[in-house]
Amino acid sequence: MNYGTEWPSTHITLLNRVRLHTDAEAWREFVKIYGPLIYNYCRKKRLNDADAEDVCQEVFRQISTSLNSFEYNRKLGRFRSWLGTVTYHEICRFWKKNQRVQHQTGKSELEEFINKHPGEIDGVWSDEFCSHIYETALQTIRPQFDEKTWRAFELTWIQDSPTKAAAVELDVDPNWIYKAKFLVQQKLKEEIKRLSFDSVVFQK
Repeated sequence: MNYGTEWPSTHITLLNRVRLHTDAEAWREFVKIYGPLIYNYCRKKRLNDADAEDVCQEVFRQISTSLNSFEYNRKLGRFRSWLGTVTYHEICRFWKKNQRVQHQTGKSELEEFINKHPGEIDGVWSDEFCSHIYETALQTIRPQFDEKTWRAFELTWIQDSPTKAAAVELDVDPNWIYKAKFLVQQKLKEEIKRLSFDSVVFQK
């Protein structure tokens, strides 16, 4: 096990860095994390590839000009909702000004989406956000563990195999399996928190 691995910094650090427009590396990481999420959500709302890319670019443009005017306030909501609201407004603007997309999408679905109460994030966004963050976190932490430790986590957490069966497969004591699973779970929890900025919210 990689006991000496240095874990990433706290979950608000990336946002703090992104707010400093001189930190290009932080901005690239931010776009890499959330770009696929926003794009996939746009596609689920029936925008084609090029239109989804356009909306993504506009969302990030809005974020870039807004982040430095925001302050953390734990009482106002989650980052997930804030990002979803920005994305929702950009999709609405795109639909309203683009007659071709309105025709392709269908009036009923268009009206249902646009007439939502501002800031109301639908279940599709919430599901997409949680799924994306979970998969991204798994990919991010994977290199920090050796093959045997990760396999123990896969067997007991992802595949839900009994601890004793995992111990037999890996030829280790069941207590080792418990410890390996716990270490990866803890790191996964930390990474999900870092990526989702949970408990970090904003006010203008």
